[in-house]
Amino acid sequence: MGRRAGLLPGQARPDLAHLRPGRAAAPEDKGRDAEPLVVAAYLRVSTAEQRGRYGIPAQAEAIRKFVEQQPTWRLAGYWEDVGESGSTDSRPGLDELLVEIGEGRVGLVLAHRLDRLGRTESAVWRCVWQIEDAGARVECCVEPLGEADFERWLTIDRLAQAVDADYRRIVAHTQAGRQLKALDGGWPGGPAPYGYRIRGKGAFGSALEVDPAEAAVVRLLADLVIEGGRTLTDVAEELNRRGIPTRSGKPWTGTNLHRRLQSAAFIGETVFRRPDQQWGGHCTRLGDDGRPLHGESVVIPLPAILSAERTQAFQRALAELTRPRRNPLGEYPLTGRIHGACGRPYVGCFRSNDGVWTYRCSGLNAAARCGCRSLRADHAEEQVARHLNVLLASMPPHSRPMLSALSEPDTRLIRHLERVRSLERSVAQFTEELDGLRRQAPYSRVTVAAMRQLEVEQGVFERILVHARGWLAELEDRVDRAARLTSVLGAAAPEMRSLSVSERRGLMELLRGRVDIVDPEFRHREGARCLTIQWHESTGTPVPADPTDSQWARIEESLRSKYGAHHFRSPLDLRAALAGMLHRLRTGILWRDLPGRFGSPEKVRCRQRTWLADGVWQEIVELLNGEGEGTPVMSYGTVPELAVRTGFDSGAGLSVQGGQRVVNPVKIS
Repeated sequence: MGRRAGLLPGQARPDLAHLRPGRAAAPEDKGRDAEPLVVAAYLRVSTAEQRGRYGIPAQAEAIRKFVEQQPTWRLAGYWEDVGESGSTDSRPGLDELLVEIGEGRVGLVLAHRLDRLGRTESAVWRCVWQIEDAGARVECCVEPLGEADFERWLTIDRLAQAVDADYRRIVAHTQAGRQLKALDGGWPGGPAPYGYRIRGKGAFGSALEVDPAEAAVVRLLADLVIEGGRTLTDVAEELNRRGIPTRSGKPWTGTNLHRRLQSAAFIGETVFRRPDQQWGGHCTRLGDDGRPLHGESVVIPLPAILSAERTQAFQRALAELTRPRRNPLGEYPLTGRIHGACGRPYVGCFRSNDGVWTYRCSGLNAAARCGCRSLRADHAEEQVARHLNVLLASMPPHSRPMLSALSEPDTRLIRHLERVRSLERSVAQFTEELDGLRRQAPYSRVTVAAMRQLEVEQGVFERILVHARGWLAELEDRVDRAARLTSVLGAAAPEMRSLSVSERRGLMELLRGRVDIVDPEFRHREGARCLTIQWHESTGTPVPADPTDSQWARIEESLRSKYGAHHFRSPLDLRAALAGMLHRLRTGILWRDLPGRFGSPEKVRCRQRTWLADGVWQEIVELLNGEGEGTPVMSYGTVPELAVRTGFDSGAGLSVQGGQRVVNPVKIS
């Protein structure tokens, strides 16, 4: 390459060879003897509507014609991302293409324009780096990026800045238009609130108007809530009984009804750009000051469906029905993984009446309920963790195939870390050259021109370095998460319970795990957790053996010193009742399943509750444990037999029967 503009005659240029990616065939290679270069076409449109119009067909045709002009290129196929945002670095089509590149089947990725790789400066660089680190090179039909040298980096930076500026201009114009429309009382976009429809949808001046059919449902809901005496589930069942579906045609549930009752129809207004709702995928973007990024919040008044008095009465009644918001999906690592007798998956659910986290069958929302029982979330997760620990421990560490999948982020990190160090060295070289020129005062016109050029190019590499460091931080975070999973999967005795809830969910997805309830007699433990079990768990106190004759004599003497004669007039045999209490704690059975030889389950339960509240239970347990070794409390109640299968099994899974873990064929509904 000739002398670069801005350098003095005889001056050495910065050593940038370490930044050059592998060279792919270029257009000027026509006619040269070379192996055909395998080219992959990458196509992307941000909305699904563009797929059959201008977007995908136009890109595909331009790429096909461009490849035909290169004698040594061979088009291997097209990889599409339809309806995928260009501001993200992970997309289904791109991810599949990276796999093809990594396996050596693609040498060059060809896009119509650079903005197909990304719509922000950061996204463009991340996409280019992912493709290069996988083993291929990037080229564009309309905007040639040049050879693998210093000028290529400048070209990509210039085009990426133009792409980013164009994207920001579109966002600013769009958001400004929506802001003005909202201020004028129009509808700025998106689905209409329940009870309303969009008048003039897709045309200038569109606004909301009352939807008569949905407005009737709104009034009915207001009547049912104000009448009181019903839970959200009761109201949902009433709507289903009357044959009133949701807007999407699905049955009503307590969850979707709770969301619907918070809609604008029951308030009389809606807010465009609400800063107080920061969850879900369509929340308002906020700036560093906590205010909406693209414009102030706008209150849009709506045509009234309910009168002002009715609205106030509804809000008061609704306040009595409110419940804690459900935790995100990541808090339920087994959602969609558990299956009952009906074959439908279980989903995570919080029971607000007793504060218990559970998994319940999704068939409960079907028109014909399946009758599957709920599972305590902590119990099920504990059992599955034990099962998978045994399964992983039975496999030699080197044969656990999921470990190779976790090593991929580490490989990308190593390659990108070298790129960051190279950029840092380049920036340091620019600084060194500039310092040398600044010491040559007085400056000639040539020196001043050279300094200006170096400052511009240094700014380019500093800007690229900022994006590279951001991508490095993200890769390091992914590697840290992968390392925790690897440490569990690669250990001689794996322990899933050491992972966070979200990591356990990710591991279940990685293992493609499935859990089946194979116990037809399973019954769920209803109500709050037993206080006695909680006391044993919190104090770590084991459950003692049944009392001997001498021990019972001492216990009875202690009881008579604390309670009056009425405590012993009950037909309940206190020694047998004590044995029943200990038996339940050791086996975890439900009170209703307590064998009759111990007495009435309800009376035994009441007596144990009294002893625990008075501190007598602690004295009894300490006396019995002082003369013998106890056993851990069984806190799981009637735990169903669970069968676990993963994508790495050979037709066998793990199940638990009677508290013992065994390997057996898995029953799949």
